Amino acid sequence: MYQETKDRFTTMIDFFNSIIPLKQEEKELIRQYFHLRSYKKRMFVLQEGDVCQHLNFVLCGCLRMYKDDENGSPHILLFATEGSWINDLDSYYQEKKSLLNIDVLENAELLQISRQDIVKLYLNAPKFDRIFRILTEKNLVLLQNRMLENISLSAEDRYYNFLSNHPDLINRIPQVHIASYLGVSAEFISRLRSRRARNPLMGN
Repeated sequence: MYQETKDRFTTMIDFFNSIIPLKQEEKELIRQYFHLRSYKKRMFVLQEGDVCQHLNFVLCGCLRMYKDDENGSPHILLFATEGSWINDLDSYYQEKKSLLNIDVLENAELLQISRQDIVKLYLNAPKFDRIFRILTEKNLVLLQNRMLENISLSAEDRYYNFLSNHPDLINRIPQVHIASYLGVSAEFISRLRSRRARNPLMGN
C-alpha cells in the first residue's frame, strides 16, 4: 500500500506523462481535481441503478465490473488492477442509471474525478481532453478485440489467451470469476488447469 498521498499522485502523473508529457502546472491540476478513496474487499464502487459519479483510476487492489443476469448470476466484463481504469462511461457521461456493478475483489485505493471536475480540468488544461480521448480509443480497440475473440476462438483458446495476457491475475482472483469473464463454467477451467499441470507446454 502507498504511504504518502504525494506518491499516489505521482503514480497517476507518470501514467498521464506516458501518453502526453505534462507541464508542471498540469501536474498540479491532477492533485487539485482527483481525490483519493479507499475501498475494502466486497465494497461496491458502483451498483446497478445508481448513476456513475466518478472516473476511477486504480492505484492498488483488484476490481471487477459485471452485469447480473435474470437468475442473479454475474457476467464479468472487466477486471482492473494497478494502473488501469474501471468505469461505466455510458452512465458517467450521459448521467443515467447504470446497468452495471463495480465491486472490490481486493482492498483497493482509487483516484477519482467527478463529472464537474473533469469539465474544469479540460477547461484549465485542454491536453487532458486529448489524453482521455486516447484512452477511450484504446479501450474501444480492446473491446473490439475481445468481441472478435469471443466469436472466433474456442473457449480453450480464450482461456490460454487470458493466461498470456493477464498472468498477474491468475493467483489474485477466484477461478469462478475467470470462468465468468470467459463465459465458461468453473469446472471447465478446472479441467484445463489439470490438463496443463500434466502437460505444462499446453497453450504455449
